[in-house]
Amino acid sequence: MGRLEAIPWSRALGVLLLVALAARLAYLALLDDFVGADEAVGGLMALDIAEGRDFPLLIWEAHYGGTLTSYLGAILFQWFSPSPFVYRLASLPLGLVGVGAAAAAARILWGIGPALAAALWLALGPPLLFAMSSQAVGGYPEVLCLGGLTVWLAARLGREVPSGDRACRAWALLGAVGGFGTYSLALVLPLFVGAVLVVRRHRGGVGAREWGSLAFGFFLGFLPFVLYNLAHPGASVVRLAGRVLDVSRAEVGQAPSLLWLGVAKGLGYLWRLTRFPVLVLENVPTFLGLPSWGAWGLIAATAGGVLLAHRAARGVGPRGSSAGFGLALVGWSGLATLLFLWILGLDRARHLLPFYLLASLGLAALWTILAQCPRFLKGAGLGLLLLSNMVGTVRDARSTGPRMSGLLSALEARGVAFLYTDYFVAYPLVFLSRKAVLASPLAGPINVERRPAYTRAVESSPHPAYVFARDTEASAVFAREMRQRGHAFRLEPVDGFDLYIPARPVHPNELNLLRRF
Repeated sequence: MGRLEAIPWSRALGVLLLVALAARLAYLALLDDFVGADEAVGGLMALDIAEGRDFPLLIWEAHYGGTLTSYLGAILFQWFSPSPFVYRLASLPLGLVGVGAAAAAARILWGIGPALAAALWLALGPPLLFAMSSQAVGGYPEVLCLGGLTVWLAARLGREVPSGDRACRAWALLGAVGGFGTYSLALVLPLFVGAVLVVRRHRGGVGAREWGSLAFGFFLGFLPFVLYNLAHPGASVVRLAGRVLDVSRAEVGQAPSLLWLGVAKGLGYLWRLTRFPVLVLENVPTFLGLPSWGAWGLIAATAGGVLLAHRAARGVGPRGSSAGFGLALVGWSGLATLLFLWILGLDRARHLLPFYLLASLGLAALWTILAQCPRFLKGAGLGLLLLSNMVGTVRDARSTGPRMSGLLSALEARGVAFLYTDYFVAYPLVFLSRKAVLASPLAGPINVERRPAYTRAVESSPHPAYVFARDTEASAVFAREMRQRGHAFRLEPVDGFDLYIPARPVHPNELNLLRRF
């Protein structure tokens, strides 16, 4: 520990960020031409911004996520040819700022050694963290960046006691970061709320001027969201309600009555709330990037290490110290995040992203608690964890799919420029082709539509084709429906996909296709 404390902080942080940058560039190289549907939507927005066609404040037809990565990507598209790799470069600064901010917060609370251990885990984090913070999936890189800045600013306010105008500026900055983070993706909001509550408790109260500065800063950061909803009244409320209740447009259109659908979805929402703790526990192995036995074994070993070091733990700091403040920050922000996820029914592993920041602070606290533990044991434990992270990240990057360059080449060779398919195929094809191929997701099991103009173009085309992943239920249902209704078609297997070319135009609403969302 002493050697680490002797390292100049600026040099240590610089090396740490270089490691994080190199690891993320290697990861992006492994992804090659793969692009996910949500990421492709952001890339298409970046293309429109770069061309001066559109300047969205929220993700197309989502109304709950900000568009910072799309604007950063548009800047890069002015200089470089658009591609998944170039677009993902826009997320790199956000991830690096998040790692650096978490490291700076841990240094304030526990010192350089624990801070470097915690930040190294973020820099070479579990596969899920790497994927969500390195790929330009709207809002998630911002969670790491702006959530990390929120935690860092809270740590500074917990340590320092600024007064007068300086205090107002500090609170206004915290509010602006929290507000812009909430606009970017609401997962930052519980981190912000927890941080504010802990700082207030630690300092024994906050004055009216500080509260006013905090509120003003939050409003400025959140202003893009407000402006969008003033221009599109109720858009975000409707979309968020649909997300929370898990209802799609197709279900609304096909329901016998809206009252019946509302009751059914409301009961389903309550049922999901009761199952939330189980779902969170099921996500823990994915969150840690370990098999179930490894994840729970690591948790058990960590708990055992803390118990064995109980006497040393008293040295972490009493209530009121910077280290005690750090533990309170982790605890209350974690509780606020759990309540937020529970109320909104957000039960996917990726929704746990804020906990990576809190877990890194927890690791810093644990590093301090285990101060009497032999250095080589702590180093070996952290090294094994980082090695596991890197192996899992490389494995996941190589297996990520589907890859669509072969399909795109086949479509271009056949002159197919308009097609119906699934959400996870449609927008990646449009982005990879730079809109030379227009695809609508209305034929897919996941028929979420983010750009109606593409669907209108496909509907008006003289010979729209259909594409489904090969040997899937969706493909089999489509073929059966076409035969039963007497529609002639040609089937061509293409690089893991089934390409259907109907003899005459056939639209999805003429068929009873597989629908999941």
